[in-house]
This record gives sequence, C-alpha cells and structure tokens, in this order.
Amino acid sequence: MAESENKTITIESIPYYVLLEGPHDGPLVILIHALMSNHRIWDHTVATLHTSGYRTLRYDHIGHNLTPPPADAQRNKPGCFNFDDFCRHLHTIIDTVAPGITPAALIGCSIGGVLVLRYHMLYPPSEGKVTKVISCAAPGLTSLDASKPKWKARIQQWKDEGGNEELVKQTFERWFPEPLPEGFDKERALSIVKSCSLEGYEICVWATMNFDYTGELGRIRDGQNVMILAGENDGNIGPREVLVDVHEKLPGSRYVLMEGTGHIPPMHWPERFEKIVLEFLGKASG
Repeated sequence: MAESENKTITIESIPYYVLLEGPHDGPLVILIHALMSNHRIWDHTVATLHTSGYRTLRYDHIGHNLTPPPADAQRNKPGCFNFDDFCRHLHTIIDTVAPGITPAALIGCSIGGVLVLRYHMLYPPSEGKVTKVISCAAPGLTSLDASKPKWKARIQQWKDEGGNEELVKQTFERWFPEPLPEGFDKERALSIVKSCSLEGYEICVWATMNFDYTGELGRIRDGQNVMILAGENDGNIGPREVLVDVHEKLPGSRYVLMEGTGHIPPMHWPERFEKIVLEFLGKASG
C-alpha cells in the first residue's frame, strides 16, 4: 500500500524536513536536491518511481524551503558544516525513518550529485547488498577554483540587493537553457529556486567551495553500480570534462550525456531522465 509521511528530524539544531512516500515494501530510493532548490525538483521522478514500485525518501537541505537554518546561532554561519556533515545527517535521517534498510539507490543533482558519491564512500552497502548511485550534474570530486569567485559574487549580489529576486532569474536561465519542453512550468521552477534562504545558501556554498574527495574515489569498489550523468547544455558546473574524469577514474561506471539538457535534468526533461533512471536501477533492491 502506498503511503506518504513527512517528518521533522532535528540534527545538530537543524530541523530537517523529510518526506517518505510510496509503496511500504518497495525498494528505497534516496533523492538529494541541488543547492538553491528543494525536494520538489523530484516531484515528477517520484511519481514515476512509485508507479514502478519504489519507495522514496527526500528532504530539504539546511536553510532551504521547509528546513530552516540552524536554531543555534553559533551554527548558523558558513564553515560550520561540510559535505561530510551533510552525509552524516542523511545517514541519521535514513536510520530514523527506515531503520535497517539499505537504500536501493541514491540519486543526487548538483551538490546532491557530490553527496551521493560521498555517502557511498562513507556508508557503503553491507555484504550482499547493492545500492545504485546516480550522480547528476555534479561539480566533480573537488571544489573548482574557477567557480569560487562566482559563488562569492552571488552571495554579495544577494546581500547588496537585499533579496534574491535577480539571482533567482539568473539561476533559472543557467539551469534551464532553451529549448524547454512544451508545457514547462516556469513559474513553478522559479518558486522552487526562490525557496532558499540566504543563510542556507551561504552554508551550502561554503561546503561547495571546500571539498576534495579525489584521493578517496578508490573507496568505491562497485563502480558498475555508479552512473555519472551530465547535461549537454549545462553551463553551471564548468567544464564537462570534470564529470568524464570521475567516470574514467571509477572502473565499470557508466557515463550518460543527456542531449539538450541543462543543470537540473529531472525537471528539464523529466521523461527522458526517468527512462535512464529506471533502466539503470533495474531490479536493485535493499
């Protein structure tokens, strides 16, 4: 029987919004959204996964949408959390809402794409279990130096303008280049991008500018269960070669280039994306 349950799970003064949905006995798929978006980028994906018998767990990052910034003022600032903290928080969330369950899949977009790879390094499936990993539009395995001035400029723009209205428009244009599918809901997409707070943006941007897992990729020993997915028209993450490089350094992994696609494949061309996802997941189960 299908179910839908949302919870607030507080970890280190962060009240995470968590949404567990789908067939109760279905294999569990974890979905991690991009910076400056929220769990709703997966709405179309989730519906398709449920129809295919999967159960889904998604949540909002720190200071994004329904997860407010940390209640502790000392923790509500850049530098207090890094990607390993985010993975540790996710591990607690999974243990809380689905104790004893090995995820059938981890699917992440942008920083979510980094987090699914890092989570798989830190918390690999136990012997005899399989977790498929799909990393979409991730900025490689280390912070890109060329991107750091851009991040800093965007934070300053937000502060100087006293809001994120213009930044939201610019982000949308980077994320969703033409052509857009017929019937694409631009207003909904803009509302999702706008749902991030400045505090959450700064916290996640700091983590994005300060990570390097290139020396630890060898911790993933089941490359055949990993997919690296890139959008052909993604101008947000820098050189596409960084994604090809991750694929080439991970023996057995699969690389997919989605034609005509920007930075958020599950929203830009959802049907195409879901076809790729379901084909890759196959009969994975937790």
